[in-house]
Amino acid sequence: MNSAMLYSMRFIQKIDLPEIIKQNIAKLRLVPASYRPARYVKKVVEQSNWREKVLVEYVRRIRETEDPDYDQMFAIFNKVAKANLDPLSQEAVGILKKRDQEFRLRVSTLLFDKAIKGSFYAGIMSELAVKLNSAIPEISEDLCAQASMFGTLYDMSGTLVFPRADEEGFEDKIVSWSKQKDVRRGYSRFLTHLYTVQLIPSKILHESMQKVLGDLDDTVVQAKTELSEENVTQYADFLFEIAKLLPKTAVELRGLIQTRVDAVLKRPRSELPSLNMRSRFKLEDTYKCVQAS
Repeated sequence: MNSAMLYSMRFIQKIDLPEIIKQNIAKLRLVPASYRPARYVKKVVEQSNWREKVLVEYVRRIRETEDPDYDQMFAIFNKVAKANLDPLSQEAVGILKKRDQEFRLRVSTLLFDKAIKGSFYAGIMSELAVKLNSAIPEISEDLCAQASMFGTLYDMSGTLVFPRADEEGFEDKIVSWSKQKDVRRGYSRFLTHLYTVQLIPSKILHESMQKVLGDLDDTVVQAKTELSEENVTQYADFLFEIAKLLPKTAVELRGLIQTRVDAVLKRPRSELPSLNMRSRFKLEDTYKCVQAS
């Protein structure tokens, strides 16, 4: 069969179709459909969670210094102080600019770790972070990711209590207990400093405060145990460190602490078996820090 034969079929007698088929054909569109050009959607690679995938590993090997540039950043963070902040921050920026984003995130992780593991470093490390972020804006994104993952990165799922003198491994347990308290205190200070210098949004600090305040409310009413008292003590310390550093302009955050802490302190002591005197005094000091002037 060739094209001529196919064309000639247009003129032969047509077979009469059944009525139902004719009715169905009549219902079909009688005009051509409007032309709609194909849409080509550019595939966007989702990178929002790339930090989360590697941060755990970076924290795990925070002290490994097999990279000369990382060694140099390590030395800078150990030496930085008010007097040498400018030259050392410039040196750090120079190193970061010649490396990739993975190296930058690892350095940001080192900075975060340094700041929270010694609360007296929190202020100067936040100032250094500002200097670095002014040249490399992704630094603030790194710090926000770490703040959001703090509990996971530093295994804050449980609270250690002060061990008894007759416990096996007493000295090691003292060290672990002390380190955990220092890390939590350092985190509260560094988080507040980062908020104050506008490297993290108020939302992150607000969420951390809300969680601690909620945990405080739940724990103070529990039956008194070593663990419940230790938890309340650390919640009070956390809130106090934030209250000391919050600027006067942080009206909402200060008001949140003031309202919630005041509500705890006004409850009858008989209803708060896990609130010892040390924690009560700390909460009273916290309230004074944020009290409207």
